[in-house]
Amino acid sequence: MRDWGGAPGLQDLLLLAETLGLAMARRAADILEQHRHELAGAAADRQFAADRQFAEDDAIFTAVLDAASDCLGRSGIGSAEDRWCDALVHLLLLARLAEDAG
Repeated sequence: MRDWGGAPGLQDLLLLAETLGLAMARRAADILEQHRHELAGAAADRQFAADRQFAEDDAIFTAVLDAASDCLGRSGIGSAEDRWCDALVHLLLLARLAEDAG
């Protein structure tokens, strides 16, 4: 392996990418779960705060899902719509793996 002058080696970068991917998947799943509960029982007086939080979380979730879809696109897998659905499934599976890993 090439010495990058103190920069992380390929193995370190792969571990970082894996850790980042799991963290992003966990965050996306948390956002989905949080809003599932809020939509089921949101009171009118909390609606404004919930709407604001939803907008912030939606931006995060969309960025994570777009990144996952882009990764799948590099493999040439299906149309953009198919990749979006596949990316969502992959994120949920990664979130479960991250949860199981602790």
